[in-house]
Amino acid sequence: MKAKIIIFNLIFCLFITSCKEPIVSFEVPQPENVKEQKAFPNKLIGTYYNSENDTELIIREYLIFKRVLTKDTLKISELSTNEIIKNDTLYKIDSDEKYKVVTINDSLFSNYVLFDTVFNLKKTDVLKKFKGYYFLNKTIKKTGFWQVQKLNLTKGVLCINRIETENDIRLLENSTNSKKDTIKPFIVKPTKKQFKEFIKKNGFSTGEIYIKQ
Repeated sequence: MKAKIIIFNLIFCLFITSCKEPIVSFEVPQPENVKEQKAFPNKLIGTYYNSENDTELIIREYLIFKRVLTKDTLKISELSTNEIIKNDTLYKIDSDEKYKVVTINDSLFSNYVLFDTVFNLKKTDVLKKFKGYYFLNKTIKKTGFWQVQKLNLTKGVLCINRIETENDIRLLENSTNSKKDTIKPFIVKPTKKQFKEFIKKNGFSTGEIYIKQ
C-alpha cells in the first residue's frame, strides 16, 4: 500500500536524523562545572512550529519531541485484497492495522502523525543553562561521549543549533588548542572558559528555527 511506504520512509528519515553520528563529540556534558537543570523552565514549555518542514516541536517539563503531520492520497482501486474499508476506516485483514480515511469518489485521503523524541531528561540526557542559552546534552550510546546542541528562545523564536560546519571545527580547534585528526568524530573536552569563547565566536552555526504557537 502506498501510504505504508510513505509512513516507513518518514519514520526511517526521522530515525536517521535522530541517530546521525555528530562530527564533534564531547567527553563530558557541556559546559563543564555548570549545574544541571532538573526540568525545562515554564518560559520554554509549549508548542513551536517550523513552516519549512511542516513540523511541530513540543517542549514539556522533561521532554522535547517532534510531531510531523503527513498526508496521503490513493485510489480505492489500488487497494489489495487484504485491505477493506468500513465507514471511515481502512483495515488490514491479516493484522490489527487500521487508518482513518476520508472517501471522495474513488479516492481515499488520510493523515498520519509521526512522533520523534528529541530530548528526554528522564533518561540519560542532561540539560544545562549557561550565558542565557540552554544546552542539550545527549549520550552517544556507541561511544559514551556526548552530542551537544544549543537552544535559545527570543521573542517567541526558538532556535536549536548544532555543530556541523568546518568553521565550527576550526573555532573549536582554536578555542581548545587541540587539533582534529582524520578519525571522526572530533572529540574534545573544553574548559568552561574555552566553551564560552566558542559560543562568543558564533559556534553552533547550523540549526532549525521554530515559532511559538
